[in-house]
Amino acid sequence: MFEEIFEVLAGRWGLAALLLFAMPGGRKVARCASKSVIKTGLMATDRIKEMVAEAKEEAGDLMAEVQAERKEQSKHSHA
Repeated sequence: MFEEIFEVLAGRWGLAALLLFAMPGGRKVARCASKSVIKTGLMATDRIKEMVAEAKEEAGDLMAEVQAERKEQSKHSHA
């Protein structure tokens, strides 16, 4: 697995990185691109957290609703 990762990094991506850093201003371009990727990742992470929180809240609401219905049914069946 690590060998495959190393081959990819040393292959196309390594060559691209080398060419990028060899260009005038290449490091600045790489830094800006890296920041953009990180920002996008953070935004995606925040959105996923929001979605999970919403799903958790919905599941909690459904659970409470079902429990209330069961309790109500239990009252009627014992009466």
